[in-house]
Amino acid sequence: MSQGRSAARDRQARIRWEFASEYPGIVAGEWMPAWLLAEKLMAHARQQGAGPEHRICNPAHCEFRGGGPRPPEFRGQLTRALDRKPPGQG
Repeated sequence: MSQGRSAARDRQARIRWEFASEYPGIVAGEWMPAWLLAEKLMAHARQQGAGPEHRICNPAHCEFRGGGPRPPEFRGQLTRALDRKPPGQG
């Protein structure tokens, strides 16, 4: 865990039970740090041949809890590749 962060404030995530079959190797319904679920989802996506343009976390398949406001270095930034504006549009 990062220094200076409280475990209670860390963002957590889990795969919803109804989508368990789509994520073999990930235990559905089990809360874990969101970064860990993201790593597992990235590994799963790579195994399925997904490229960097694909979103690895379908928000309908996951639940999230906890976490505080975004750190100052990320506020106002578009951090997902698909959220970025096309070149020439701002």
